[in-house]
Amino acid sequence: MPKAGRIGRVVANAVAEDVRTVIVCGGDGTVRAAAEALVDTGVALAVVPTGSANAFARGMALPTEPARVVALVASGARRLVDTGRCNDLTFTVMAGAGLDAAMLDDTSTSLKRRFGALSYLPSGVIHARSREPFDVGIDVDDNQFFEGPATCILIANLGRLAGGLVAFPRASASDGRLDIGVITAVGLRQWASLLLSASCGLQDRSRYARLIQGTTVAVRLDRRHRFELDGGTKGSTDRLDVSVRPQSLLLCAPA
Repeated sequence: MPKAGRIGRVVANAVAEDVRTVIVCGGDGTVRAAAEALVDTGVALAVVPTGSANAFARGMALPTEPARVVALVASGARRLVDTGRCNDLTFTVMAGAGLDAAMLDDTSTSLKRRFGALSYLPSGVIHARSREPFDVGIDVDDNQFFEGPATCILIANLGRLAGGLVAFPRASASDGRLDIGVITAVGLRQWASLLLSASCGLQDRSRYARLIQGTTVAVRLDRRHRFELDGGTKGSTDRLDVSVRPQSLLLCAPA
């Protein structure tokens, strides 16, 4: 059984035994697998972040030291936060297809363990240089948002990418909405221009990105592409059906 399946089974068993809080130790993939079993149960999730990116913990301003996590759990501080649903799978941070999924899939586990978020840089440069655009159609809340060639699609519950860059400054896990971005950058020069804009919080002004918010997203791809959820690839698909589930996860988190 895949790791996510084992984590989900353990957490589901804990829920069945009427526990009040589940503490998970790991990265975004571990958090995603636990959240899958905890959505809409009323059982709280506490996170000890030990992964390579920890985008969920960073985005939710969660403590990183185990002692502080235990103190947080004991304090009773809880928040209801949104989660996303993509092709019948839960995500807490982001879903994506195109360059980001390929970059994540082609970064080795050993590199991630050794260099953390920096491990994604070599793969990212390779794919930014060589990635060809593919045809995409996207409807947001049943209205056409985009039709044409793109190199990356991102659908976010939280705005921070695996490397730490804030892709969606307005993204929030408590607003009942998803942030959707379509990237058309091709080659290192265009990607560098987009990343420079993003580093200044001006990605919405870049000619290589289109951003929107919504609650449901239907993505049609010209062929099967790898897709990722919370930093881990989940196979390949020619369609992404995504929706937000407002206030569906109880989280041990500062107010």
